[in-house]
Amino acid sequence: MSSLASKTKLLKEIEKGKGVQYVLDEAHKIMGNPALIFDMEYSLIAAPTDAVNDDPIWYEFMTHGKLNSETIEFFKKESFIDSVSNCVQLNGVTYLLSNRLKYNRIFGQLYNRDNLPIADLVMVACENPFEEYTPALIETVCAILSEEICQNEYYQEYGQIYQDRIITNLIEGSIEDRKIYSGHVSNLYTGLKPEVFLAVTDVTKSSFKDAALAHIRDLFKQTEPSFKYSIYSGHIIILISSDHPKLEQKNDLNNLSDLFEKENIHAGISRCFENLFDLRTHYLEAMHALNHGSKRINLY
Repeated sequence: MSSLASKTKLLKEIEKGKGVQYVLDEAHKIMGNPALIFDMEYSLIAAPTDAVNDDPIWYEFMTHGKLNSETIEFFKKESFIDSVSNCVQLNGVTYLLSNRLKYNRIFGQLYNRDNLPIADLVMVACENPFEEYTPALIETVCAILSEEICQNEYYQEYGQIYQDRIITNLIEGSIEDRKIYSGHVSNLYTGLKPEVFLAVTDVTKSSFKDAALAHIRDLFKQTEPSFKYSIYSGHIIILISSDHPKLEQKNDLNNLSDLFEKENIHAGISRCFENLFDLRTHYLEAMHALNHGSKRINLY
């Protein structure tokens, strides 16, 4: 049996339901290198109990519980952020290589039940060199850890909180360094088709008018899970995607179109776009369509 097959088998035999810490400790024994997990804002979640090494980034996590702005700037200069941004869109893993660091490392990502990113994993080759099959093993480890971390109610909700924060920052134009933020924005692209539209919805005339917006957002998500949803300034924001630059309401909105019709929910929808950093412009378009249109669903 190959090392890939044998180690994959051992990883899949790790007992479930014993938590992230247990999985990290067992994975360390099997893989021969330690991996740590941190959230989307670079705060440490967990690391193997017995892992000790002289990697400066590992030391920073262990000492301070998070990374400082200088280290994040280092990630930018060493193209780590570009590498992560590119691989996130493919739901994959990637090497993070720098001649300024003693050890190579591999990045992977953890997801909640809604397929929203909730944490990053980085394994450091401080004990053994990586093998050609190591990325495949990292995918297996990430899948196992995703199942474990989803049992934590906070991290199940964290994916939506994190997505809300990204969308809010994009709408408000508060991102100063696009390069550093590119990895975060890439997470929004995951699962979206090439042509994107932003919708702003108004539920004040609907039967849901007295319900909490978070509950309505979750209903939208259940009705059409392929889109991205957020709450901003008293409205539910939807990132709709299509293969075509012209939105076909009935086909592209799918089940949402029927829900809007049935429940008297109004929406304004922007022009199509590709760059999520332009979200503020298209939010204003959608607001204009919502406020000045005469139909239930109005295109800008």
